[in-house]
Amino acid sequence: MPFVNRFFLNDNGAITYTGNTLGLSRSDTVGVPGTVDSIGAFVTIDTSQTFGAYPPGTTGDYTLDSSSAILQLPLGSTVLYAELIWGGMYINQGVDLSAFIDNPVSFTTPSGAFNIAPDPATNFEVLLSNTPPFDPAFAYVRSADVTTIIQAAGAGTYTTGGVVGTIVVPDPTSNHAMWTLAVVYSNASLPLRNLSIRVGADVILATSGPVDTVISGFATPFMGPLDGRALISAQEGDANKTGDMTLFGPDIGTLTALSGPNNFSNNFFASQINDDAGMLDMSGTFGTRNQINGDPGSDIIGGRQGYDVTNVSIAGTLQNAQTTAVFRLTTNGDGYLVDSIGLQINIQKPIITIVKSTPATDAVVGDIITYTLTVENIGEVDATGVQVTDSIDETSSVFVPGSVTLNGVSVPGADPDTGVTVGTFTPGEIALITFQYQVTAVPFGGELDDQGFAAYTYQLTPDSPIISTFVPSNIIQIPVYQPIVGLVKSADMSTAFIGDTVTYTLVASNTGNISIMNAVITDPLPVGSSFIAGSVTVGGVSVPAADPTTGISVGTIGINSSVTVTFQVLVTAEPPGGNLVNQSTISYTYQPPDGRIIVGSTPSNQVVIPIVTPPDSPDVEIIKVGLPNSGIVGDIVTYTITATNNSIAAVFNAVLTDIIPSSFAFVPASVTINGVPSPAADPAAGIPIGTLLIGQSVMVAFQVQIVSVPDTPVVFNQASLTYDFIGNPVTTPSTPGGVTVLQPVIGLLKRASVTVASVGDTVNYSVTVTNTGNLAANVTLTDPLNAFSSFVPGTVRINGTLTPAANPGAGVPLGSIAPGGSVLVSYDVLLTSSPPSGFFDNQASAAFTFQSPSGATGSGSSLSNIVRIAETSPLLTVVKSASEPFGLVGDIVTFTAVITNASAGPITNTVAVDNSTSGTDFVPGSLTIDGVPSAGNIRIGVNLGTLVVGQVVVLTYQEVILPLPEPSYEVDDVITVTFTQDGVTHTSLSNIVAITVFRPSATSTKSAQEPFAFVGDEIHYQVTITNTGNLNAGVTWNDMLPEGTVFVENSLKLNGVPVPGVNMYTGAFIGTVEAHSTAIVTYKLKVVSYPPSGQVVNQAQLSLLYILPNGRTLTDVIMTNPVTVPILTLALLTKTASSSSVVVGNTISFELTVFNPNVNPIANVIVRDELPHGLSFVPGSLSLNGTPLPNTTSLDSISIGTIPAKGTATLRFLAKAIFAPANPVVINTATVSYDLLLPNGSRISRIGVSNPVRVVIEEHEE
Repeated sequence: MPFVNRFFLNDNGAITYTGNTLGLSRSDTVGVPGTVDSIGAFVTIDTSQTFGAYPPGTTGDYTLDSSSAILQLPLGSTVLYAELIWGGMYINQGVDLSAFIDNPVSFTTPSGAFNIAPDPATNFEVLLSNTPPFDPAFAYVRSADVTTIIQAAGAGTYTTGGVVGTIVVPDPTSNHAMWTLAVVYSNASLPLRNLSIRVGADVILATSGPVDTVISGFATPFMGPLDGRALISAQEGDANKTGDMTLFGPDIGTLTALSGPNNFSNNFFASQINDDAGMLDMSGTFGTRNQINGDPGSDIIGGRQGYDVTNVSIAGTLQNAQTTAVFRLTTNGDGYLVDSIGLQINIQKPIITIVKSTPATDAVVGDIITYTLTVENIGEVDATGVQVTDSIDETSSVFVPGSVTLNGVSVPGADPDTGVTVGTFTPGEIALITFQYQVTAVPFGGELDDQGFAAYTYQLTPDSPIISTFVPSNIIQIPVYQPIVGLVKSADMSTAFIGDTVTYTLVASNTGNISIMNAVITDPLPVGSSFIAGSVTVGGVSVPAADPTTGISVGTIGINSSVTVTFQVLVTAEPPGGNLVNQSTISYTYQPPDGRIIVGSTPSNQVVIPIVTPPDSPDVEIIKVGLPNSGIVGDIVTYTITATNNSIAAVFNAVLTDIIPSSFAFVPASVTINGVPSPAADPAAGIPIGTLLIGQSVMVAFQVQIVSVPDTPVVFNQASLTYDFIGNPVTTPSTPGGVTVLQPVIGLLKRASVTVASVGDTVNYSVTVTNTGNLAANVTLTDPLNAFSSFVPGTVRINGTLTPAANPGAGVPLGSIAPGGSVLVSYDVLLTSSPPSGFFDNQASAAFTFQSPSGATGSGSSLSNIVRIAETSPLLTVVKSASEPFGLVGDIVTFTAVITNASAGPITNTVAVDNSTSGTDFVPGSLTIDGVPSAGNIRIGVNLGTLVVGQVVVLTYQEVILPLPEPSYEVDDVITVTFTQDGVTHTSLSNIVAITVFRPSATSTKSAQEPFAFVGDEIHYQVTITNTGNLNAGVTWNDMLPEGTVFVENSLKLNGVPVPGVNMYTGAFIGTVEAHSTAIVTYKLKVVSYPPSGQVVNQAQLSLLYILPNGRTLTDVIMTNPVTVPILTLALLTKTASSSSVVVGNTISFELTVFNPNVNPIANVIVRDELPHGLSFVPGSLSLNGTPLPNTTSLDSISIGTIPAKGTATLRFLAKAIFAPANPVVINTATVSYDLLLPNGSRISRIGVSNPVRVVIEEHEE
């Protein structure tokens, strides 16, 4: 996943990374430490806890994990930024913790404890491992800005805990959990540096290709020494595996492998926790339990595993006057995940400074914030191509269109996100750019962070290199406040009669980040009701003088607080429509720190109460209760139903009916009516009640037995009473009688340490017993094993703790497992003889008992999944390999199988067969046996005959990779060899060889922000590049410049970050677009002349480079869609006069020519000419294109209509000189209004002015 820029600044300072793992390496047995490169226990700072055979300070529960590390800061340092990063496995071999990866983690600092919620901007979930025979395994990365916390706490010990991870056994050696604290600090004693932190989740596998990240925004010194360092946080690096590398250099052709005192160049990520000097850091939790580094290294028993943090020099990779670099992560062996990169590079002092400011000190949602960027050239040479950009959190703010100004002049169409063109900047020149954003929501963390950038190009001397770079501004952080006020209203009755008293309850809550004050709840009360004086309570306290119609004061409601208000009304009359519709409003003020007092209000929900008017409607209340209100299958529940007639008249012929839910069964002869048994009654058939007089109640009780577990644990059941009321049949339902059915749900997930084994091998089985029900259960786990294996005594472990006397064959008591709890049991089994099927199948079971609150007991049982281990005979070994573990469709892969008779006697009838999943086909004629070509087909079977003791047979054959519909897939290949020895048939299996099939594929779409443009305008383009394949692609961007445009220098941005100095003709390397990810390129073109076609057609070209793990490269070129932007230009109005002077009394001729230079017509063309004083239009003298218009009496509005593309219209008329004004020189201009027609049919109105014409009016000489 592409890295997200979290911090970028030039300052005198440095970066430091610290952190720790949250797990120790495992063995193949649950709860036993070992040298497997995967964690088997979580670390905790609570040394009273111990998991299995691990040392004190370990746990099997990730919710209890924690580890510490020490943050070192030099004296005199000021923390500028801090990021907490954490991650681990969350889906691994049947364990799925997806529901918990967004939970906050605990973070303990020298100044206190905090819970840190992850920032959605850096949430990543990735596939980390897909290694047969294991299921795909997934990792995650989370992070958050903790700057204010670190600024307050400073240097010292930090502890992070509650980080989700897995410790499942077996697994594809991917279990891990970790955390990193990345801190940027300033210190006046340190050099000026470019300091940056990026967070992501880049999974680097041999089967995915390298990942290149383009680094820009710095400029190293023109001469003299160079220095810089790279800080990296990574997951799942292993000491015992090599091939993992980190490279850095000016471009992809000059990359250098990085290394450090404790980082080998070919085993860079080796579960090593290093300090700022790149040396092993032994100061944190379990700091002395470190894997042994090397090329390769090795693992110790129970070592710190699955986490790397380091700080290495990149000085040797830098060049003088360097402004960009490429950071490459790659491997041809060990896979890993990089979650953060920090870079500090010593830089030349920039010639451009950019300072950001705003008058706003805080904001509320809805505010418009004005920002100013002050850009100054403090150098001694011109800066050219200056582009100023600004990026802000788009989830909580929006740019105000038309708000950009440059040096006080509005810049229409400009957007700071895509860049404001400043152009050439002379020494000492200052530019002020202002723009506005509107706050739309409270941002994550409560602060709106904003930063500007200035990209530019300069050359110090004619002989020095041309430098293109960008500089960041200071970061502006504006707290955003918003109360989130809720008002929930309810009533104590759903229907009411005239004369009833209704009690309303209002709960006012504030879940925002600022208190509200002067809160007042008002309720105008609907027609048909009146307030009952003295009935108001606020927070349970009576407020006799309060009245909702004038307002009930509730004062201040703090953050995450609420207050409850009640009051009563009397129903006095039937309201319009028959319903009492009531709604309240809470009004309030709040005051952000800037001192403003802001008024707000929130309405409640509506409460609608039907008002029933006697005698048409009865008032019969039916209340149903089940006791006990919970139970297990077999328990008896007694339902009691009380019906009370509150009507103004009696009800007759009443019958109570209750349809029993399917999970309950009615207990015959259990009905009582007012305590009197009614053995023949059945609630499903109806229980006759008879007459209920006014105010009379009847109580019916009966019993049900819980007979099965329902789909949902709480069973709601309603009874109904049918009766006659004043001659009308009526049915009234009861309240629902909820009864919770309690039931433990015991699930068993069984695993084996291997998938293939031989007689005589010892296999470790583990069973995770989980209770997903709602009642605790006492569980006994049993594994009878199969007839071909036997339990190894003394090997049972319960949650990692050895229980020597336990035996799964006899049953392992696990005690009580609470709802949501789980117990992990493991034990060893010896495979004693060959199963006829060729498979050791095994299944565990659990018997459990439980007890309801009433004391009743129940029991149940569960079965695990069946675990299958394929038998392979140790008499014959089969080792399979492939020429390459990957390929493209159409590639041919050569397989080699080495078959060895490892027994003490000859074997006969030896037949080898290749078994493969879909995706390959055997190449006929490719089989060789011991180097000799054979006509056989390995897919059908190759007869090898007899192999004597120790004989080795080498088979080679080829398979071609076939296309499958899946976008990506893997071919798993294994050889099965059957043979006979001493009259017994045996089978041996090879190892599985997995072939990853690469499907390189990418798409690119292009769009323009402007639907049209005028000559002189800038067009903003965006290119979205999506890698739809399963192989990383290095992308170089080119753009074919359309006629009439120029590229706006330094306007290109990659994923929001400026990339200055790009030449669109030679192309820009934009780095790696990883498989299944997207990159966005934006840039600008300026229209400098009107193109002959009247439109700009632009199309980008992308050159793709795919690098396979063996160094083989593939190239591809894809084109974006063409984007057409109509170019408009203004009509030209030209005015001429027949003479430069005219004598009073004479006439002068004027000519107006309207020229349409566009390729589309212009419509609604109207010319206006207001003659100056001294001249008067001669009526009837006007002509249009030579055609007289004799009826024209005025030049106020001359309609020309439509002028075709490239066409003209000519007006001629006469004007008479009627007097000579005081100033005889008169100036005359005309105007033309018209509509420009766009290709889509829309129109744009414009007005043009002609050139001025000077005429001298002369007095008539006598």
